Amino acid sequence: MADPRAAVVLVTDYGADDSYAGSLVGALWSADADARWAVGTHGVPPGDLLAGAYHVKALARSFPAGTVICAVVDPGVGTDRRAIAVEADGMRLVAPDNGLCTWIWEEAGERRCVAVPVPREASPTFAGRDLFAPIAARLAAGAALEDCGPRIDDPVLLAAAFPRRVRTALYARVCVVDRFGNAITTARVGDLAGARPIAASWNGGGTRRVARTYEDIGGGLALVAGSAGHFEIAARGVAAAARGGPGAGESVRITLGPG
Repeated sequence: MADPRAAVVLVTDYGADDSYAGSLVGALWSADADARWAVGTHGVPPGDLLAGAYHVKALARSFPAGTVICAVVDPGVGTDRRAIAVEADGMRLVAPDNGLCTWIWEEAGERRCVAVPVPREASPTFAGRDLFAPIAARLAAGAALEDCGPRIDDPVLLAAAFPRRVRTALYARVCVVDRFGNAITTARVGDLAGARPIAASWNGGGTRRVARTYEDIGGGLALVAGSAGHFEIAARGVAAAARGGPGAGESVRITLGPG
C-alpha cells in the first residue's frame, strides 16, 4: 500500500557544511519515524528572505498538492516573531512569519494561515529543529492546518517582492542569482497587465533584447521569462555578471511597450 504521508521539502540557509540541515531530518524522524522528505535547497544566502521566498514559490510550482514545505530562513529566531503554517492552493508551508510566504500567499486563489505556538522547551537559537520540522512532519502525516494553531489573516509580506509600476516601466530588483548566473528579478509575467517588455536597464548596464530561450540570447544579455514566471537577466553560456549584468539586490528597470 502506498504511504499516505505527504513529503516534506526543506528550504533553508543552512548550507551543507554544518550539522544544522541534518538536524532537521533528525527532527522530522523524531516526530514521525516514517516521515518522507526531500531537499529543496539549503543554499539560500544567509538571512536572505527575498531569495527564500522565491525558492519557496519555485518549489511550490514543482511539487504536487499536499506537499509541505518547511522553510527556515530565520534571522529573527528566538524573538517574538510569529511562527506560521500556510495552505495556499493546496500547497502547505511551515515557516517563520517574516515574508517567506509572500509569493505563494499573494498568488494563491485559496489560502489560509494559522499562528503556530512556540514550545516552551524550544531552543531560542534553533527553531528549525524544535518547532518548524516537527510541525511539518505533523502536517505531512495528515494533521489539518487548524490543528496547528489559531487562524490569522495577516502574514508578513515582503514589500520588496512587488515591483513598482510607473507609467511604462516596472521597477524591480534582483532577488536571486542562480547557479548559472541568471539574475532573477521580482518582476513577474503577471505584472505586465497586458503590456510587453521591450528593454531592461540597471546601474551601469542594460539590454534591449528579449529572448524566449537562453539559446536565443546570442552574445550579449537578454531579458528572459524564467520557469517560475519571473523575468531574469541572462547571458548564453556564462553568468550575466560576466556581460555586465546586475548582481543580487540591484534595482532593475523594465521598459514596457504595447501588448
